[in-house]
Amino acid sequence: MFNRTPGAVVQPVLRDIVTAAFPIGLMTLLAALSYWLNIVATADPVDIGGRFRHDPDTIVKHFTAISYDQTGNRKAGLQGSELRHFPDDESSVIQKPLLQRFYISAATSTVNANQAVLNSDGSEVDLTGDVKAVRPAQGGKPALTLTAPHMHVLVDEERARTPGFARVQQGSSWISGAGFEADNVTQTFSFHSNVTGSYKR
Repeated sequence: MFNRTPGAVVQPVLRDIVTAAFPIGLMTLLAALSYWLNIVATADPVDIGGRFRHDPDTIVKHFTAISYDQTGNRKAGLQGSELRHFPDDESSVIQKPLLQRFYISAATSTVNANQAVLNSDGSEVDLTGDVKAVRPAQGGKPALTLTAPHMHVLVDEERARTPGFARVQQGSSWISGAGFEADNVTQTFSFHSNVTGSYKR
């Protein structure tokens, strides 16, 4: 009744192949685009003109710096073997720093550490590595010594804190624990956990 020509058989087969291949090709293209976007998104930013570099623009060796209050009295001093200033985040890294606090009515306190990182205005200091603060004997009381592996100091507020271990010793009395906070204005300090100590008159 109906005679099929060879062209009539090939045409539906080609149409079926094209119909099946289109979604597969589209999925392959989308997979390739997703892979490319993942590579681009996770790649390190290209350094154009040094914008992403963290290199120091200033290096100072064996320095001493002193800050003054509004009345012209010495407020704080800072010494170190090397200071590196980084322009991208305005931070300063100091090797073997010695921080000195000057008070009008009290003896000078000093803080030593292996390294210090200062923020842009010098109001905050992160001390790391063998932190040791010493307040000399005064008012008939022996010298007070604080030791810790890390300490964050708020210079203008005269406060310091560390989430980790710290030990305070005055004469033969001592106390240690974790979560240390000190306030030089009120002359108080506190520990938050694991507190042990010995008090001797």
